[in-house]
Amino acid sequence: MRRSAFTLFEIMIVVLIIGVIYSLVLGTFDPKKSVKVITLEHIKDALLPHWTKGKKIEFYVYDRCQKSALLINDELQEEMNIDISIDIFKDIKVYKNDIHSSEREIEFSPTLIDEKLHKVCFKYTIFPNSSSSSYVVKSGKKYYAFFPYFKKTYITSKLNDALEMQRSEEFTKIRVVDE
Repeated sequence: MRRSAFTLFEIMIVVLIIGVIYSLVLGTFDPKKSVKVITLEHIKDALLPHWTKGKKIEFYVYDRCQKSALLINDELQEEMNIDISIDIFKDIKVYKNDIHSSEREIEFSPTLIDEKLHKVCFKYTIFPNSSSSSYVVKSGKKYYAFFPYFKKTYITSKLNDALEMQRSEEFTKIRVVDE
């Protein structure tokens, strides 16, 4: 007798094997618990999957730039896996335009993380209204200009260029209405 089809048992074995492989692959991948930060340029992109309107997201690098943490609405995300190169934050400097359009180097205030006060090397925030941290960061020989809304991070080799780009962005948000 000639066999022209699979038996029910064979089909069930194949479905079982596919199910086991599928559960192994999806069981180890959870994008909500994983943030990949490769460069300063991509910090905003790495945090966006965690953000929804009305949530405040804060990313901290602390303890001599050796540890990092993500807080969502002031709650520490313990199960988050941050893949970060500490070299990115080595000798980092952060600048902000002040009211008179001149730059000043800023330091972040100590913050409570996991019920302990830590000195912060770097902080990036996405606020509930969808604005985000706005400053210029020097890392190595590059300057990164972060804008208050979801504009791409501007990278240059000169501090003045980064600050000027940031200033021009702030002024384009102001509109004068003639009466």
